[in-house]
Amino acid sequence: MRRSRWMVPAVLGVGLGFGPGLAAQSAVDLEATVVPESVRVGEEFTVRLVVGQERAGDVRFPALIDGPESIEQTGPAQIRSVDEGRRWEAEYTIRAWRADTLVIPPVEVELAAAGGVVRRLQPPAVPVMSVLPAADDPLELRDARPLLSLRALPWWLVLLAAALAGLAWWTWRRGRVAAAAAEVPLGPGDLALRDLARLREGWVRQQVSGERFYDGYEETLRRYAHVTRGWAPSRELLGLGDSDTGLVAALRHSILARFARLRTEWEGPLGDVDVGEAFVRADMEESPPADESGEPGVAPDGADKDGAGGAGPRRNGGGA
Repeated sequence: MRRSRWMVPAVLGVGLGFGPGLAAQSAVDLEATVVPESVRVGEEFTVRLVVGQERAGDVRFPALIDGPESIEQTGPAQIRSVDEGRRWEAEYTIRAWRADTLVIPPVEVELAAAGGVVRRLQPPAVPVMSVLPAADDPLELRDARPLLSLRALPWWLVLLAAALAGLAWWTWRRGRVAAAAAEVPLGPGDLALRDLARLREGWVRQQVSGERFYDGYEETLRRYAHVTRGWAPSRELLGLGDSDTGLVAALRHSILARFARLRTEWEGPLGDVDVGEAFVRADMEESPPADESGEPGVAPDGADKDGAGGAGPRRNGGGA
């Protein structure tokens, strides 16, 4: 930090031949510094002025610092009083726009305690350096290149790009396969198991009442029997054959709960849905495969291929 500092001795006006308007003045301590001591073009630096006096009083600093056109004051002066008006400090933020040794003119301050006497503070010179290279610095000149030319890429970057591309293709391919698998239609058995699982989840989460639970339970089994056996949901259980004892037993769980007004425990509906799922799975395992059309074989007149009616043997309950 460079500074310019001197002491102004007291001036006695009485008995030394000075005019009667001057009174005895106290010593004044003046200091001017610049931080940092040197800067580059466009960088800010601070000019700091300090005035110390023995008697308290106001000190008037200028709002702006005069100087050459190459400097710019970037903010208002920051003025503060210390030690009850005996010490005053002022800071100015400056920016220089030309590379040169910057000489700031003396700054005039007015001391109110000394009867309006003006004192001058001389800030030190500030070396302002250029941001451009010096004339004697060697410059590296490169050969001209075509506009569309590309530099050689390192081998590891090429391998990394290839690996990322392969990973992206594998992820996309796997998503396509999964989407294609999800588009395969479900058979009557799979649909029935899915609906029964939803009923179980709704009952466990207390999202459905007992009445709605058994309505859905019976509707799922009757729909499955209609698809696999051609049995109309409106028909009674007597329309089923002797080989459908499993379906009859599963449907009776719903009939007893809905029409016999039996009050089941919390585990009762869960046990009933277990019976329905067990019947569907067993029926899917015992059913013959579907024909080429993917549907159970049905004769043109609506009867089963073996000549039986709606109560004939079970048809395929598996996937379509």
